[in-house]
Amino acid sequence: MGANQSAVYASNGANESFMPNKFASKGANESFMPKKTGQVLIFRSSSKWNSHFQSSKETNKLMVIHFTATWCGPCRTMEPIIRDFAAKYVGVEFIQIDVDELEGVAKEYAVQALPAFVLIKKGKTVDKVVGAEKAALQKKIEKYMV
Repeated sequence: MGANQSAVYASNGANESFMPNKFASKGANESFMPKKTGQVLIFRSSSKWNSHFQSSKETNKLMVIHFTATWCGPCRTMEPIIRDFAAKYVGVEFIQIDVDELEGVAKEYAVQALPAFVLIKKGKTVDKVVGAEKAALQKKIEKYMV
């Protein structure tokens, strides 16, 4: 990736695997949310993640972070489920972070097994789900998205 290219991607589950998010280059005070519903923001830069996380503290929107890795089979199984959840729960923000790319973020949330899902509201962790547990994750999303 070149110096001027974004490190934030939005995936909408269509045939393309990832597309650059046009909003990623905006300043720290501006929002860079996906344009379409059903997207999952993918962070590959600690600075972009930190900026986004800081701005998310100001909203009451539920954020679901999917911690994943390319070598994790159950993580790949959950990816289409997360895209479906993103389309269904448009008031919830879905984030994907690869633990091998952003180790510090994974450590900050004490991720020890994959896949791991951390649910955050106003910058605070409200719950976690570990494992490819679709039903448990869905239940917790519905509980906290209010």
